[in-house]
Amino acid sequence: MKRTVIVVLLSIAGFAMTFTYGALPQARTVADGVYTTEQSDRGLKIIDDYGCRNCHGNQFEGGPEEQPPLLGEQFVTAWGGRKLDELAEKITMMPADQSPQNQIRPAAAPDVIAFLLRWNGYPPGKSELPADPAALKLIEIVAPAPQRLSY
Repeated sequence: MKRTVIVVLLSIAGFAMTFTYGALPQARTVADGVYTTEQSDRGLKIIDDYGCRNCHGNQFEGGPEEQPPLLGEQFVTAWGGRKLDELAEKITMMPADQSPQNQIRPAAAPDVIAFLLRWNGYPPGKSELPADPAALKLIEIVAPAPQRLSY
């Protein structure tokens, strides 16, 4: 009897929270199509505008002074298991040789992430990545399907 009361109370509490706050956000991975191709195209423009190829290589294979590659196995190994909010934070510190006011803005980081995901072979989806760090924290980086799109 006591156990039944506890289960009922927990069920009611769960229903009340869902009714009040909406459904709890679902964790996803980058393999779930978390960006759009349009967003990726904007990301490419940002990458070109900020000169990312100057440090990370013309094909993002890594730079001459140990700058990490932005594609392939090394990228996935470095970022695998981590969340997109961490990658967004790192992107906002780029270019590393610039002052903060000349670095990529937080609102632009999801577009750059979208480009990197597309470049690394992750599928696009129907909605854009948000700029909200709390939403990005729910999306995990995993290994992509074995194909890579090119521009």
